[in-house]
Amino acid sequence: MSSPLSSLTPVFIGRTRSFWLGILPALLVSADVLSGLIADPGTALPVARLLAALTGQSVEEAGGLLLRLSPLFALVVASSRAGAARPYSLDPRAGREGEGAAT
Repeated sequence: MSSPLSSLTPVFIGRTRSFWLGILPALLVSADVLSGLIADPGTALPVARLLAALTGQSVEEAGGLLLRLSPLFALVVASSRAGAARPYSLDPRAGREGEGAAT
């Protein structure tokens, strides 16, 4: 007996909401945290500096905002991957075969 998950075709990760609203922002926050730990304070927090430049906030405010939003990013990924979620693929062509077909 085959499981329902085995019939799901993979989807390219770059085409998913969980990537754009959860995984990518979490990676950016992680990059800021790591740069803050290992880099010179003058060049640390590159994502927070970019956000600060775009919004007119201070770097500390932008970095704090990113850290406060990080649990939301995890929630986005967890909620989108709940249940019978399609597996991710790194192949941009994945998931195109059979699109629009009735399941």
